[in-house]
Amino acid sequence: MEFQGKMKKLLILQMVLLAFVFTQGYAEAEVEEVKVLTLEDAVRSAAENNVQVKTQALTLNTLEKSNTFSWNSVSPTANVKGSLAEDFDAGTTSLSVTGTLNVALSANLYTQIRAAKLSYERGQMTYEQTCRLIEKEVRTAFYHLLYEQENLALQKKSLDTKLTQYRNNQEKFRNGQISELDVMTSRVSYEQQKPTVEQAETTFTNDIAAFKQVIGIDQRIPVKLEGSLDEVLSITGISFQSLPERNVPAPDIQDAQKAVEIARNGILSQRFSAYAPSITASYSYGKTNRSNVDDIATTNSLSVGVTIPLDGYLPWSSSAVNIAAKKNELEAAKLTLENTKTSTAVQTENYLRKINLAIAQAASLKANVELAETTYEMTKTAYNYGKTDFLNLLNANDAVLSANVSLKSQAYSLISTILELEYLLGIPFGTIGK
Repeated sequence: MEFQGKMKKLLILQMVLLAFVFTQGYAEAEVEEVKVLTLEDAVRSAAENNVQVKTQALTLNTLEKSNTFSWNSVSPTANVKGSLAEDFDAGTTSLSVTGTLNVALSANLYTQIRAAKLSYERGQMTYEQTCRLIEKEVRTAFYHLLYEQENLALQKKSLDTKLTQYRNNQEKFRNGQISELDVMTSRVSYEQQKPTVEQAETTFTNDIAAFKQVIGIDQRIPVKLEGSLDEVLSITGISFQSLPERNVPAPDIQDAQKAVEIARNGILSQRFSAYAPSITASYSYGKTNRSNVDDIATTNSLSVGVTIPLDGYLPWSSSAVNIAAKKNELEAAKLTLENTKTSTAVQTENYLRKINLAIAQAASLKANVELAETTYEMTKTAYNYGKTDFLNLLNANDAVLSANVSLKSQAYSLISTILELEYLLGIPFGTIGK
């Protein structure tokens, strides 16, 4: 019995150990490795996984098929008809099978083919712009997350500084060097900083989750952003002449130009429909077998027809009105094109002014950061020697935090404006300011 008891205890111990090993292995399997994410990694992931890009690709695929088979209006249509008839009074049965082949040729076949081609070309432009829009949004979001990440680091650094100062003040108070009021003030300042850090952490976590959704990364995978806003602050002044050269107009202008081509093709198509003849041809072949007739009857016929529309020559007809409407659509498309050219030029100048202003402001904020840091160090030294009160030291520390946050915010504003300009002009992202 004693031996059995020992064996039972040993078996239970083995089962516990196996369960522990299995649990540990499962827990380790559940822990995902942190994914280091650079800006280019995020852009590449969005290009492959973004839902909006995939949806636009499906739309483009439909337009491509329509363009490939745009000639199918002249494709012959064929059908076979069979019938069985029973005449009960005459006592006869009739069985017939007839095949028919129809062909229709309209004068606006050319415009139909060209319309499909123009729609496909415009679809390609829309797809490219969708890809660029997503890339711009991903780059902007990435830099915003960098700002939030660096802001969180600054807030945590300020919190650590205030905690250190609070502990130092406790020690100084015990040594009789400062008043209890300074200790209480440093504690309140430290406690007030905590919610700010927590809020920054919550915002950053939420924005990271939204960013994962945009670029198509599993929410369970933890990510770490690799990059810094400091490289943005090295950008110098930008002029119109320094922009990268392009052999094609801006995307919005290209789209407006394509709209003019489509409108011209629409007028031509409407004119063909109003003035040009259309041709139809039909061939029919069939066999009919009647029970009271020995021979099988054969049907073999060909018919060709030509239709010449005359309504287009009447100024009050619907065809003439439709032609006039298409002409107005063309004029509207031309006006839109000219307005788009002007608007693009105005927006370009506006973005350049905003960029250069942001660069100048960033330079000023850099100097402000240096001043705030120097002031804090001098105030800290003075406070340690009892030459100033704690409130001045606290204000100096807050000034350092505020100056650094303002500088990072300005860097994000600068890069966001540059991305908007690159998107407007169709310039590859990341080329302005290089």
